[in-house]
Amino acid sequence: MENHSDETQDRIRQRAYELWEQHGSREGHELEFWRQAERELKGEASASDTSRGISANAASARSGSGSDGPGKV
Repeated sequence: MENHSDETQDRIRQRAYELWEQHGSREGHELEFWRQAERELKGEASASDTSRGISANAASARSGSGSDGPGKV
């Protein structure tokens, strides 16, 4: 689990550095860029989780297991 955390921190650090460079390497805004990088990477993770969830639900629906879906009695 610690490796995952280290990998995440490395990705945030890399993205924050990219943002810092893109904005003219301004001193004093490091925390702003760090937080933006965190938000962006969380958004990617959420989008990835959502797409996997949709795929899993679609596969379940195709298999015929589960309910008949919403609205059917």
